[in-house]
Amino acid sequence: MIPAVRILKGAKLRTPVEIQLRPGWRFDSRRRVFISDQGECFAPREELPKASRIVAKTPALAAAKRAGKAALSAPEQKLLRCLQIILPAGHPAAEHLATVRRWPCVEAAALPPEVSLPGGALGPAV
Repeated sequence: MIPAVRILKGAKLRTPVEIQLRPGWRFDSRRRVFISDQGECFAPREELPKASRIVAKTPALAAAKRAGKAALSAPEQKLLRCLQIILPAGHPAAEHLATVRRWPCVEAAALPPEVSLPGGALGPAV
């Protein structure tokens, strides 16, 4: 087996915070707030660095839901609750994980798996 090669720290890859919303919550990307079915609002602006973005992991499903084009199945509804918080370069996701987990709309928050390449995937060293 070929050992994994870690991505260099200077590569400036941004690692997102992966979140799953509690049932009954959704993210309004236009207003940049989380809204519950009961009308509660949560705005994370103060808790994230400037230039952070919150995006759906399934943008096609999110667009279909907004357009009202299709009735979504239960698994599709669950996928709509999965989002990513993309932080600006220089802001490690691990530093914001505890804060995000305290948000009233978040059921679960985690870091994605660590990216690595198989040894030798880049070819021989020159």
